[in-house]
Amino acid sequence: CPSPPSPSSSSPAVAKGLFLLWAVPARSAQSPSLQQIHALVRHMAEDAQELFDFYEQDQRLAFNRLCRSNASLEWLRGTVVTGTGGLRTLHRAMARMDRELQDIAQHQRDLNPPGAPILRRLDSTRLKVRGLLSNLEGVLSAHGVVPSVLPPPRPPTATKVFQQKLEGCRILWNYARFMAKLSAQLDARRQRARREERRQQRRGWRRGRRPARS
Repeated sequence: CPSPPSPSSSSPAVAKGLFLLWAVPARSAQSPSLQQIHALVRHMAEDAQELFDFYEQDQRLAFNRLCRSNASLEWLRGTVVTGTGGLRTLHRAMARMDRELQDIAQHQRDLNPPGAPILRRLDSTRLKVRGLLSNLEGVLSAHGVVPSVLPPPRPPTATKVFQQKLEGCRILWNYARFMAKLSAQLDARRQRARREERRQQRRGWRRGRRPARS
């Protein structure tokens, strides 16, 4: 079987910047900006895909596309982040993902020694999810919105080892697709905003060039 891909490395400056972003307190005096959240989402999309690829190889599930179902999990569907309602929807999805990562990591702790690469990767991804939750809570609090902190009740988990591995793999696959779509949506919105800003600047420049009427 092919060996799992090695973890990607980031520069110390990037890692420090992202750590500071994840560590923004939910109720700090200055809430994180949407631009900061967009940057974190882009990084999380890359991390989610890397985690899935590693998990699929590490658990020896990369055959017959077992994990890569076209059906999406109900709580990880669609595109969000339009207004406070969208941010609340994203917060609920990430709160649920936090619980799912906790369950997957607990199962893997029963199968792996402490410090195993899969455990480090799962813990790292969960840190990012919790960081995004903290940032979302900061933005929502700035708008006077208090998001629900409890995710929906979880369905009964599988009991057999292979079923648990497969269930975790499918959750990570859906999470990777969700974050990729979310990142693409936010990038498209940012590009539209930039185009609109440039149009406004050109209009202002043209108005300034018009000769004054006598």
